[in-house]
Amino acid sequence: MAKIDTAAQFRTLSRDIMEGRFQPVYILMGEEPFYPERLCALIMEKALRPDERDFNQTVLYGADTCAEDIIYNCERYPMMSERVLVIVKEAQSLKKIENLALYLDHISPTTVLVLLFSGKSMDKRTSFFKKVSASCTVFESVKIRDEAMPAWIESYFRSIGKAIEPSGAMLLAEYAGNDLRKISVEADKLTKAIPNGQDVITAADIEHNVGISREFNTTELTAALAARDGDKAFRIAYFFGESPRQYPLQMTLGFLFFFFSKVEMIHAVMLRDRVSPREAASRAGIYYSWAGTYLSAVSNYSLRKTMRIISCIKECDLRSKSVSGGSASEADLLSELIGRILSL
Repeated sequence: MAKIDTAAQFRTLSRDIMEGRFQPVYILMGEEPFYPERLCALIMEKALRPDERDFNQTVLYGADTCAEDIIYNCERYPMMSERVLVIVKEAQSLKKIENLALYLDHISPTTVLVLLFSGKSMDKRTSFFKKVSASCTVFESVKIRDEAMPAWIESYFRSIGKAIEPSGAMLLAEYAGNDLRKISVEADKLTKAIPNGQDVITAADIEHNVGISREFNTTELTAALAARDGDKAFRIAYFFGESPRQYPLQMTLGFLFFFFSKVEMIHAVMLRDRVSPREAASRAGIYYSWAGTYLSAVSNYSLRKTMRIISCIKECDLRSKSVSGGSASEADLLSELIGRILSL
Protein backbone atom coordinates (compact mmCIF):
# COMPACT_ATOMS: atom_id res chain seq x y z
CA MET A 1 0.00 0.00 0.00
CA ALA A 2 1.40 3.41 -0.96
CA LYS A 3 2.35 5.67 1.90
CA ILE A 4 0.02 8.66 2.17
CA ASP A 5 1.56 12.10 2.52
CA THR A 6 -0.55 13.49 5.36
CA ALA A 7 0.59 17.09 4.91
CA ALA A 8 -0.07 17.00 1.16
CA GLN A 9 -3.53 15.51 1.66
CA PHE A 10 -4.24 18.17 4.28
CA ARG A 11 -3.23 20.93 1.86
CA THR A 12 -5.45 19.48 -0.87
CA LEU A 13 -8.50 19.19 1.37
CA SER A 14 -7.89 22.63 2.86
CA ARG A 15 -7.69 24.19 -0.59
CA ASP A 16 -10.97 22.56 -1.64
CA ILE A 17 -12.69 23.75 1.53
CA MET A 18 -11.35 27.29 1.13
CA GLU A 19 -12.68 27.33 -2.44
CA GLY A 20 -16.11 26.07 -1.37
CA ARG A 21 -15.83 22.49 -2.64
CA PHE A 22 -17.23 20.32 0.14
CA GLN A 23 -17.57 16.56 0.37
CA PRO A 24 -20.82 15.09 1.76
CA VAL A 25 -19.10 13.05 4.51
CA TYR A 26 -15.71 13.59 6.12
CA ILE A 27 -14.05 11.04 8.43
CA LEU A 28 -11.25 12.90 10.21
CA MET A 29 -9.20 10.58 12.38
CA GLY A 30 -5.75 9.51 13.47
CA GLU A 31 -3.36 9.20 16.37
CA GLU A 32 -2.10 12.73 15.75
CA PRO A 33 -5.05 15.14 16.31
CA PHE A 34 -3.48 18.31 14.90
CA TYR A 35 -4.49 17.95 11.25
CA PRO A 36 -7.99 16.49 11.84
CA GLU A 37 -8.85 19.27 14.27
CA ARG A 38 -7.64 21.96 11.87
CA LEU A 39 -9.68 20.51 9.03
CA CYS A 40 -12.77 20.34 11.22
CA ALA A 41 -12.31 23.95 12.30
CA LEU A 42 -11.85 25.05 8.70
CA ILE A 43 -15.04 23.26 7.61
CA MET A 44 -16.98 24.92 10.44
CA GLU A 45 -15.59 28.29 9.38
CA LYS A 46 -16.27 27.96 5.65
CA ALA A 47 -19.30 25.70 5.18
CA LEU A 48 -21.81 28.24 6.51
CA ARG A 49 -21.91 31.99 6.94
CA PRO A 50 -22.24 33.20 10.56
CA ASP A 51 -25.89 34.17 10.00
CA GLU A 52 -26.69 30.67 8.69
CA ARG A 53 -25.30 28.68 11.60
CA ASP A 54 -28.13 29.04 14.13
CA PHE A 55 -30.53 26.94 12.05
CA ASN A 56 -28.19 24.86 9.92
CA GLN A 57 -25.27 23.83 12.09
CA THR A 58 -25.44 21.03 14.66
CA VAL A 59 -22.53 20.00 16.88
CA LEU A 60 -22.87 16.64 18.62
CA TYR A 61 -20.54 14.61 20.84
CA GLY A 62 -20.03 10.90 20.41
CA ALA A 63 -20.67 9.97 24.04
CA ASP A 64 -23.95 11.94 24.14
CA THR A 65 -25.54 10.96 20.86
CA CYS A 66 -26.35 7.96 18.69
CA ALA A 67 -26.42 7.05 15.01
CA GLU A 68 -30.16 7.67 14.81
CA ASP A 69 -29.81 11.26 16.11
CA ILE A 70 -27.00 11.93 13.65
CA ILE A 71 -29.07 10.62 10.74
CA TYR A 72 -32.07 12.71 11.85
CA ASN A 73 -29.96 15.90 11.80
CA CYS A 74 -28.35 14.99 8.49
CA GLU A 75 -31.73 14.53 6.78
CA ARG A 76 -33.05 17.97 7.71
CA TYR A 77 -33.52 20.48 4.90
CA PRO A 78 -31.44 23.69 4.98
CA MET A 79 -33.17 26.86 6.14
CA MET A 80 -32.22 29.88 4.03
CA SER A 81 -28.87 28.24 3.32
CA GLU A 82 -27.24 26.05 0.71
CA ARG A 83 -26.45 23.25 3.15
CA VAL A 84 -26.75 21.71 6.60
CA LEU A 85 -23.58 21.07 8.59
CA VAL A 86 -23.46 18.28 11.18
CA ILE A 87 -20.31 17.89 13.28
CA VAL A 88 -19.79 14.87 15.53
CA LYS A 89 -16.83 15.46 17.83
CA GLU A 90 -15.13 12.68 19.81
CA ALA A 91 -16.69 10.23 17.38
CA GLN A 92 -14.59 7.43 18.84
CA SER A 93 -17.09 7.37 21.74
CA LEU A 94 -20.09 6.82 19.48
CA LYS A 95 -21.76 3.48 20.22
CA LYS A 96 -22.89 1.30 17.32
CA ILE A 97 -21.30 3.59 14.77
CA GLU A 98 -22.04 0.92 12.17
CA ASN A 99 -25.69 1.99 12.32
CA LEU A 100 -24.65 5.00 10.23
CA ALA A 101 -24.41 2.60 7.27
CA LEU A 102 -28.09 3.33 6.63
CA TYR A 103 -27.29 7.00 6.00
CA LEU A 104 -24.31 6.15 3.80
CA ASP A 105 -26.71 4.33 1.48
CA HIS A 106 -28.77 7.51 1.05
CA ILE A 107 -26.48 10.49 1.67
CA SER A 108 -28.26 13.83 1.62
CA PRO A 109 -26.86 16.08 -1.15
CA THR A 110 -27.52 19.20 0.97
CA THR A 111 -25.66 18.01 4.10
CA VAL A 112 -22.01 18.01 5.12
CA LEU A 113 -21.37 15.45 7.86
CA VAL A 114 -18.05 15.48 9.75
CA LEU A 115 -17.03 12.67 12.11
CA LEU A 116 -14.04 13.88 14.13
CA PHE A 117 -12.11 11.20 16.03
CA SER A 118 -9.89 12.59 18.81
CA GLY A 119 -6.52 10.86 18.77
CA LYS A 120 -8.08 7.66 17.46
CA SER A 121 -8.85 5.91 14.18
CA MET A 122 -11.74 3.74 13.09
CA ASP A 123 -11.26 0.00 13.18
CA LYS A 124 -10.13 -0.73 9.63
CA ARG A 125 -10.89 -4.41 9.93
CA THR A 126 -14.66 -3.93 9.93
CA SER A 127 -17.02 -4.11 6.99
CA PHE A 128 -18.34 -0.70 8.06
CA PHE A 129 -14.95 0.89 7.47
CA LYS A 130 -14.82 -0.65 4.01
CA LYS A 131 -18.18 0.97 3.32
CA VAL A 132 -16.91 4.28 4.74
CA SER A 133 -13.80 4.10 2.54
CA ALA A 134 -15.94 3.65 -0.54
CA SER A 135 -18.43 6.44 0.12
CA CYS A 136 -16.69 9.05 2.34
CA THR A 137 -13.64 11.30 2.35
CA VAL A 138 -11.32 9.67 4.87
CA PHE A 139 -8.39 11.63 6.31
CA GLU A 140 -6.04 9.85 8.70
CA SER A 141 -3.21 11.63 10.51
CA VAL A 142 -0.41 9.50 11.95
CA LYS A 143 2.15 10.64 14.49
CA ILE A 144 5.40 11.91 13.04
CA ARG A 145 8.56 10.11 14.08
CA ASP A 146 10.81 12.03 16.48
CA GLU A 147 13.71 12.09 14.03
CA ALA A 148 11.46 13.62 11.35
CA MET A 149 10.24 16.48 13.53
CA PRO A 150 12.96 19.07 12.72
CA ALA A 151 12.16 18.75 9.01
CA TRP A 152 8.40 19.01 9.75
CA ILE A 153 8.98 22.14 11.84
CA GLU A 154 10.97 23.78 9.04
CA SER A 155 8.15 22.93 6.62
CA TYR A 156 5.50 24.26 9.00
CA PHE A 157 7.27 27.59 9.43
CA ARG A 158 7.53 27.91 5.64
CA SER A 159 3.77 27.32 5.43
CA ILE A 160 3.16 30.35 7.68
CA GLY A 161 5.56 32.56 5.76
CA LYS A 162 8.60 32.25 8.02
CA ALA A 163 11.83 30.28 8.12
CA ILE A 164 13.59 28.67 11.05
CA GLU A 165 17.24 27.75 11.42
CA PRO A 166 17.90 23.99 11.57
CA SER A 167 19.36 24.48 15.06
CA GLY A 168 16.17 26.26 16.08
CA ALA A 169 14.03 23.52 14.57
CA MET A 170 15.90 20.86 16.53
CA LEU A 171 15.64 22.92 19.71
CA LEU A 172 11.89 23.38 19.28
CA ALA A 173 11.44 19.69 18.45
CA GLU A 174 13.34 18.78 21.58
CA TYR A 175 11.03 20.99 23.63
CA ALA A 176 7.72 19.90 22.12
CA GLY A 177 8.48 16.38 20.93
CA ASN A 178 6.07 15.34 18.19
CA ASP A 179 3.13 17.27 19.63
CA LEU A 180 2.12 19.27 16.56
CA ARG A 181 -0.46 21.32 18.43
CA LYS A 182 2.16 22.46 20.93
CA ILE A 183 4.55 23.37 18.15
CA SER A 184 1.88 25.38 16.33
CA VAL A 185 1.14 27.32 19.53
CA GLU A 186 4.83 28.09 20.08
CA ALA A 187 5.22 29.03 16.41
CA ASP A 188 2.39 31.53 16.78
CA LYS A 189 4.02 33.01 19.88
CA LEU A 190 7.38 33.25 18.12
CA THR A 191 6.02 34.98 15.02
CA LYS A 192 4.33 37.57 17.22
CA ALA A 193 7.41 38.08 19.41
CA ILE A 194 10.09 38.65 16.78
CA PRO A 195 10.62 42.13 15.32
CA ASN A 196 8.71 43.16 12.20
CA GLY A 197 10.65 42.30 9.10
CA GLN A 198 12.51 39.36 10.64
CA ASP A 199 11.77 36.31 8.52
CA VAL A 200 14.09 33.73 10.09
CA ILE A 201 13.54 32.30 13.58
CA THR A 202 16.82 31.58 15.36
CA ALA A 203 17.76 29.34 18.27
CA ALA A 204 18.28 32.51 20.31
CA ASP A 205 14.68 33.57 19.59
CA ILE A 206 13.44 30.22 20.87
CA GLU A 207 15.61 30.36 23.97
CA HIS A 208 14.36 33.85 24.79
CA ASN A 209 10.66 33.38 24.01
CA VAL A 210 10.05 29.71 24.78
CA GLY A 211 12.41 29.34 27.71
CA ILE A 212 14.68 26.51 26.57
CA SER A 213 18.32 26.24 27.60
CA ARG A 214 20.73 26.38 24.67
CA GLU A 215 23.58 25.00 26.76
CA PHE A 216 22.22 21.52 27.42
CA ASN A 217 20.17 20.16 24.52
CA THR A 218 20.51 17.79 21.61
CA THR A 219 21.49 20.61 19.25
CA GLU A 220 24.53 21.35 21.39
CA LEU A 221 25.23 17.64 21.75
CA THR A 222 25.35 17.12 17.99
CA ALA A 223 27.52 20.23 17.64
CA ALA A 224 29.92 18.89 20.27
CA LEU A 225 30.13 15.52 18.55
CA ALA A 226 30.59 17.18 15.17
CA ALA A 227 33.57 19.10 16.54
CA ARG A 228 34.87 16.09 18.52
CA ASP A 229 34.52 18.10 21.72
CA GLY A 230 34.41 15.16 24.12
CA ASP A 231 34.33 17.22 27.32
CA LYS A 232 31.22 19.12 26.23
CA ALA A 233 29.50 16.02 24.82
CA PHE A 234 29.94 14.07 28.06
CA ARG A 235 28.79 17.06 30.17
CA ILE A 236 25.58 17.22 28.16
CA ALA A 237 25.14 13.44 28.45
CA TYR A 238 25.51 13.71 32.23
CA PHE A 239 22.92 16.52 32.30
CA PHE A 240 20.53 14.38 30.25
CA GLY A 241 21.09 11.49 32.65
CA GLU A 242 20.07 13.71 35.56
CA SER A 243 16.86 14.72 33.77
CA PRO A 244 15.62 11.54 32.02
CA ARG A 245 12.01 12.67 31.80
CA GLN A 246 12.91 15.91 30.07
CA TYR A 247 15.57 14.30 27.88
CA PRO A 248 14.52 10.69 27.19
CA LEU A 249 17.07 8.56 25.41
CA GLN A 250 14.76 7.70 22.50
CA MET A 251 14.32 11.36 21.65
CA THR A 252 18.06 12.00 21.83
CA LEU A 253 18.80 9.01 19.60
CA GLY A 254 16.20 10.25 17.11
CA PHE A 255 17.95 13.60 16.77
CA LEU A 256 21.40 12.02 16.53
CA PHE A 257 20.12 9.72 13.80
CA PHE A 258 18.62 12.69 11.95
CA PHE A 259 21.86 14.66 12.20
CA PHE A 260 24.25 11.94 11.10
CA SER A 261 21.88 10.84 8.32
CA LYS A 262 22.23 14.37 6.93
CA VAL A 263 26.01 14.10 7.25
CA GLU A 264 25.88 10.81 5.36
CA MET A 265 23.76 12.50 2.67
CA ILE A 266 26.35 15.28 2.26
CA HIS A 267 29.10 12.70 1.81
CA ALA A 268 26.99 10.86 -0.77
CA VAL A 269 26.30 14.05 -2.76
CA MET A 270 30.00 14.93 -2.65
CA LEU A 271 30.89 11.56 -4.16
CA ARG A 272 28.08 11.58 -6.71
CA ASP A 273 28.44 15.15 -7.97
CA ARG A 274 32.13 15.78 -7.25
CA VAL A 275 31.37 19.04 -5.44
CA SER A 276 32.65 20.75 -2.32
CA PRO A 277 31.19 19.92 1.12
CA ARG A 278 29.41 23.29 1.28
CA GLU A 279 27.83 22.84 -2.16
CA ALA A 280 26.88 19.27 -1.23
CA ALA A 281 25.23 20.55 1.96
CA SER A 282 23.21 23.03 -0.11
CA ARG A 283 22.11 20.28 -2.51
CA ALA A 284 21.17 18.13 0.50
CA GLY A 285 18.74 20.83 1.62
CA ILE A 286 20.87 22.50 4.32
CA TYR A 287 20.80 26.17 3.43
CA TYR A 288 21.24 28.05 6.66
CA SER A 289 24.25 29.26 8.57
CA TRP A 290 24.00 26.22 10.86
CA ALA A 291 25.33 24.15 7.93
CA GLY A 292 28.73 24.81 9.52
CA THR A 293 27.97 22.16 12.14
CA TYR A 294 27.25 19.59 9.45
CA LEU A 295 30.39 20.59 7.58
CA SER A 296 32.40 20.17 10.77
CA ALA A 297 31.05 16.63 11.09
CA VAL A 298 31.82 15.93 7.41
CA SER A 299 35.40 17.05 8.06
CA ASN A 300 35.80 14.96 11.19
CA TYR A 301 33.98 11.79 10.12
CA SER A 302 34.46 10.07 6.78
CA LEU A 303 31.56 8.43 5.00
CA ARG A 304 32.63 5.06 6.37
CA LYS A 305 32.80 6.44 9.92
CA THR A 306 29.44 8.19 9.53
CA MET A 307 27.84 4.92 8.44
CA ARG A 308 29.41 3.25 11.46
CA ILE A 309 28.00 5.98 13.74
CA ILE A 310 24.49 5.43 12.36
CA SER A 311 24.93 1.72 13.01
CA CYS A 312 25.99 2.48 16.60
CA ILE A 313 22.94 4.68 17.11
CA LYS A 314 20.64 1.91 15.87
CA GLU A 315 22.40 -0.61 18.12
CA CYS A 316 21.98 1.70 21.13
CA ASP A 317 18.29 2.09 20.28
CA LEU A 318 17.89 -1.70 20.15
CA ARG A 319 19.68 -2.19 23.46
CA SER A 320 17.51 0.45 25.14
CA LYS A 321 14.38 -1.44 24.08
CA SER A 322 15.48 -4.99 24.86
CA VAL A 323 17.15 -7.14 27.48
CA SER A 324 20.46 -6.80 25.61
CA GLY A 325 20.97 -3.51 27.44
CA GLY A 326 21.26 -5.41 30.71
CA SER A 327 21.18 -3.21 33.80
CA ALA A 328 22.60 -0.17 31.98
CA SER A 329 20.62 3.03 32.50
CA GLU A 330 19.73 5.42 29.70
CA ALA A 331 22.57 7.67 30.85
CA ASP A 332 25.00 4.74 30.69
CA LEU A 333 23.89 3.81 27.18
CA LEU A 334 24.18 7.39 25.95
CA SER A 335 27.63 7.86 27.47
CA GLU A 336 28.78 4.59 25.91
CA LEU A 337 27.43 5.71 22.53
CA ILE A 338 29.22 9.04 22.75
CA GLY A 339 32.44 7.26 23.62
CA ARG A 340 32.07 4.96 20.61
CA ILE A 341 31.40 7.89 18.28
CA LEU A 342 34.39 9.88 19.51
CA SER A 343 36.67 6.84 19.22
CA LEU A 344 36.06 6.50 15.47
